[in-house]
Amino acid sequence: MKPFDRHGTNDRVELIRALFPDLASELDAAATRHAAPSAAASLDASLDAAAARLMPHAGFADVAEPEGARRAEQHFASARIACGWLDIEMPEIEAFVDAGTDIGRLGSALAADSSLTAVPTPFGCGAAVWKTSFQRAAVALPDAPHDGSAPLAIGSTGDSPLLLATEAEREFDALDTPPPGIPAARAQGRAWTLRLVPSGARPPVLGLGFSHGPHVTLPEVLMLQLMLVASGSPLIDAASFTWLEGSLAGGRLAARHVYDESERAIRITCREVGNQGPHLGARTPLA
Repeated sequence: MKPFDRHGTNDRVELIRALFPDLASELDAAATRHAAPSAAASLDASLDAAAARLMPHAGFADVAEPEGARRAEQHFASARIACGWLDIEMPEIEAFVDAGTDIGRLGSALAADSSLTAVPTPFGCGAAVWKTSFQRAAVALPDAPHDGSAPLAIGSTGDSPLLLATEAEREFDALDTPPPGIPAARAQGRAWTLRLVPSGARPPVLGLGFSHGPHVTLPEVLMLQLMLVASGSPLIDAASFTWLEGSLAGGRLAARHVYDESERAIRITCREVGNQGPHLGARTPLA
């Protein structure tokens, strides 16, 4: 058997071979010793996994605009920290590409608009996992218990900094659903989307009722907030509310997101779908 049949292997494997020839040689030798039909493919997979650990952002090399690639890499680095708080493993960028996400288009948009953030988002985690992730994020911040400068704080009774209205918690599954028609990668039994979410302090368009969607999903805005915490950036919606995709109570209510700066908590409240005002707005993601 030829050591490491390279036919069809991706550029990242070839690059990691060039950078780490000793590792490649060891795996070639192992392939020769254990010449089973699947040995080469299995060992190529092992090398690709090593490449993912050593060069986790290689997929962004195909983004034409250097600024777009740089910002995407930063966003993915923050998302990996957030996934640590969620206790889940985030797919590599190639998984999103394979699912149909146009990385070149997203990279160009990131380069053109600094208010957008690339948010890789898991769906189907459930309310308890998200609550725990915000608790972990608060604990991870060294000054959280002391001078009040950290953006999140655990309540006096040990409550999570993520606070859900009764309706939002009871019907969380209705808000924890991937948006229809959006490419979704599958990993660890979950659907993951990658969209660019407007991440300015306030929604880009204010004064809207719920019908003026489509809106960002609840998991996307929660992931965005965790990413902002991880990067040390200000949290969004301290002076406004953002509508969230998905209806509750048989279509009568919709959820909205706000950052309660006084309590250093994220609140998900519910309002009638016809409710609108100067502090309610939309953050429509770009896929």
